[in-house]
Amino acid sequence: MAKQKHIVFTGGGTLGHVMPNLPLIEAYLKKGWKVSYIGSKKGEERAKIEALNIPYYPIRTGKLRRYFDWQNFLDVFNVFIAILQSFFLMLRLRPDVLFSKGGYVALPPVVGAWLMRVPIVIHESDMTPGLTTKLSKRFAKKICVSFQNATKYFPKELVHWTGLPVRNLVFKAERSRGLEVSGFSGQRPILLTFGGSLGAEFLNAIVRENVRNGNLAAYDVVNICGQGKLDRSMKFDNYVQFESLSDDFLHIMQSADLVLTRGGATSLFELLAMKKLHIVVPLSKNASRGDQIDNAMYFANLGVSSFIEEEDYTWEKMEAIIQQTLANKKAILEEIERLEFAVATEKVLQVIQTVAS
Repeated sequence: MAKQKHIVFTGGGTLGHVMPNLPLIEAYLKKGWKVSYIGSKKGEERAKIEALNIPYYPIRTGKLRRYFDWQNFLDVFNVFIAILQSFFLMLRLRPDVLFSKGGYVALPPVVGAWLMRVPIVIHESDMTPGLTTKLSKRFAKKICVSFQNATKYFPKELVHWTGLPVRNLVFKAERSRGLEVSGFSGQRPILLTFGGSLGAEFLNAIVRENVRNGNLAAYDVVNICGQGKLDRSMKFDNYVQFESLSDDFLHIMQSADLVLTRGGATSLFELLAMKKLHIVVPLSKNASRGDQIDNAMYFANLGVSSFIEEEDYTWEKMEAIIQQTLANKKAILEEIERLEFAVATEKVLQVIQTVAS
């Protein structure tokens, strides 16, 4: 009897490093593979993965920083312990392949797998590689990227442009369920605003300000604000807020006529797969490595996204972008149609198969 194939996934810190794993996990479970996951003890990935009833192995985490911080000394120790934990997990599990989606939890499992000669495939979501990807690429057999422009950062013989896998529910989400969750009738256009799994203070602030002063009176506004970021003073008939939503979030997205969001790759690919008009306010370079700005500019140049940087924001500029986006709806949707999103999962599966066979 043939030995059951076994794949281990890793990735976490934010849901953007977890969500692309979900359609791949679903595919491998259908194929009859054994599937396991290595993540952090308290990260957002834990609840998401444990709900799938697959083995979850928590390890220590240490954040990888590009700047000096006294916490770096402790985190170097945590990363070293996590590598040891990962090595012994690989020794026990003996998987056929490790798939890494990135995030600071992912480097120790990659090193542990390499030490045990387990083939490694990594995936980079953004236009430019993050620090974990830069460190992990030397251990990888294959590297998948979401953006064609990102191939230049990796050896030609290793890199594959696959796109970014999106959850199957993206293609099945229902507007009626979204309206039910929000409580809106759908008679007025719905504006959805969210800042990724952790929320975004800047987006919360500007949408609430413009609900209060009546600038958004023509819209019903759904604000996914992040854990602990509810504003109890916001009592308006056209405004509803949630800290977070699980699968209902995609139903809410399906009900939206316009979306205001950050520039995380997972969010953008899901919006485009769902063919949603959207405006990106990327995290500024003062608070990031600028990857969200790169993502936003890439899709803006393709004619499928609009964006404005935080430092340039005024309501007048935002209003002009909203009106321009709505006026160009037909052309934008035609450009989105040219992009192939349903095939990304299959392309990644094919790459993994080349090293796991």
